[in-house]
Amino acid sequence: MKVLHTADLHLDRSFEGLKNSSTQISEKLQQANHEVITAIVDIAIRNQVDAVILAGDTFHQSRTSIRTQAYFIDEMKRLDQAKIPVIMSFGNHDYYVAERYWFDFPKNMFLFQKEQVETHYFMTKNQEKVAVTGFSYEHPWINDDKLSAFPTKDAAADLHIGIYHGDTTNNGQQNYAPFSFSEMKTKGYDYWALGHIHQPQVVSADPLIVYPGTPQGHTKKERTVQGVAIVSIESGHATVHFEPVAKVTWQVEKYSLRQAKSLQETLSLLTEHLLKEETRGGQLILTEIKLTDTEQLGEEFRISYENGELLHYLQTTLLQQTNHSLFLFQVEVMTDDLDKKVMITADPELLKQLEHNYLQPEIFSNTLQELIQNPVFSSIVQINEEWRERSIEQADQKIKADFVIQEDQP
Repeated sequence: MKVLHTADLHLDRSFEGLKNSSTQISEKLQQANHEVITAIVDIAIRNQVDAVILAGDTFHQSRTSIRTQAYFIDEMKRLDQAKIPVIMSFGNHDYYVAERYWFDFPKNMFLFQKEQVETHYFMTKNQEKVAVTGFSYEHPWINDDKLSAFPTKDAAADLHIGIYHGDTTNNGQQNYAPFSFSEMKTKGYDYWALGHIHQPQVVSADPLIVYPGTPQGHTKKERTVQGVAIVSIESGHATVHFEPVAKVTWQVEKYSLRQAKSLQETLSLLTEHLLKEETRGGQLILTEIKLTDTEQLGEEFRISYENGELLHYLQTTLLQQTNHSLFLFQVEVMTDDLDKKVMITADPELLKQLEHNYLQPEIFSNTLQELIQNPVFSSIVQINEEWRERSIEQADQKIKADFVIQEDQP
């Protein structure tokens, strides 16, 4: 059988870290998530897959907009017309609350609605009996290992697939149905369709265990998207390849300004470099550039960079010359002048570990206990996974701007 497996679409999620975007760019970004769903359905129909698996966090939040729900349901109806079943679980972001859905899901869809593990059976067009075992979140987190409740492979089924939205215990996260790959392999399944990790990973070849990653990056950290997984499954063997669906691409480029001697030459050189970036089949490209060798450009360059005029000029010029298909969202001047930073002697991995620990809800909440208890703050800010990640990221940027962390040299 052939399956399209995707996860972590996060529909309704905004594209983060963008400032001063034009109306045209804003409109493209608003349409991008919907266009991704359309592309996924097109690929499923073109590949004549036997099923589509949505392994959690299809929506960015549990209370999804009516507009996004309606668009999603219409696309699922296209799969129904093509006689392609859809098997859907809900993750920690879009945890299932039945009354929050305004429309009936079409009859080709099977939903895992409970945190209790269950098995769904269906027949493929080639009369293969397929068992699919999974669960959904009904809350923003699950602290227990759900894998222990998964049965071993059903001997009466031709193929058995597991759907699991969660993270391993090795990553220190205990809030997202923590599990181990070693136990997963003991179940004897033919394929494991995972969700929750946004970076694509083929975890194991035998059995095939895949995190497809988010098919559409929503932050500059999500540049390594591969698309949706097309999986061919036979008893005891499975293979995978990816097909891209992203409508927005994030990229970062580094440019040396060593050859530029004036502001005019700087603008000309940067514009020329950036316009060489080819658009990709109608995709919107969001670009960040890092500039080196700027010392010779003097005070006027520094002022235009710091007050945002350099960024604004390049943004406007590129939008005009690329018909709003290339948006420069950030310019950063790199410097080797470490004297302005405070040196800390420590293992650089320490910062990563500390940040990882503070991402855990309990530790994060304990740290901000007084702030959280403030009624004004709590009425304005909803502290969820996204808010925690954004806070830690901003703290990381501030630390790295003011400090250099390196191990003591022997």
